[in-house]
Amino acid sequence: MTSHIARYQAGDHDGVWRDLRALGMDAFGVRHREDAQAVAREMASRARQNVETLVERLQADGFTATRNDDDATPRPPHFPPADGAPALADWMEETFAPFPMTVAAWIRQVGDVWLVGEHPRWPESVLADPLVVEFEHTVHGGGARGYYEGEWKLWTEDDERDAYPFQLDYAPDALHKANISGDGPYGILLSGSGVDGLVGPTTWFVDDLNDAFAAGGFPGELRAEGYVDPPAGLREGLARDLLRL
Repeated sequence: MTSHIARYQAGDHDGVWRDLRALGMDAFGVRHREDAQAVAREMASRARQNVETLVERLQADGFTATRNDDDATPRPPHFPPADGAPALADWMEETFAPFPMTVAAWIRQVGDVWLVGEHPRWPESVLADPLVVEFEHTVHGGGARGYYEGEWKLWTEDDERDAYPFQLDYAPDALHKANISGDGPYGILLSGSGVDGLVGPTTWFVDDLNDAFAAGGFPGELRAEGYVDPPAGLREGLARDLLRL
């Protein structure tokens, strides 16, 4: 049987994810683990290339990443993995086992991404749910492990914890990205159910990323008073030739 990584590298991305997810916890077994991890690493490598391409295109167009605060404070749109990223991923894999391989690979290879900001040709881009994936909290000086340890402790001490899963937060929701009061953050539900992570009850992490990259990093269709669609071709230009994960 052809390995999953060989199929993935040959272009059968959707089929490979379908089959790996169908394995469930068997993906962590001796028979499949190495192959599944190879797919997750390849996914992260492709995601890193997409992020770097997107950031380069946005900055060439005059885009400035900003914090979602009242002052729109400038900040970097991408932090490559810090020196402590492998240790953070190792800790998560041990603490939250079974931990999604795709999330661990993202932490080790991609880093923190924040496409909230100001675009001179599309001032309303902040309303389009720009791509944000921040597990390391690098812009805040790191400290992600301490934050997640605190959240995990609160969850484990909650008498109602059986009614809801623990969530590994990694991004504000679409409204908070635009500095508007909204809902809770986006996050990965734990413990995991296999190779990929779930963002909410039905959306896979990799599928969510693919949707974001297909829209040039701005997948949202949020409507608000005064909202203006992006200039013709802007999203298409940002998404051109980005790699499917």
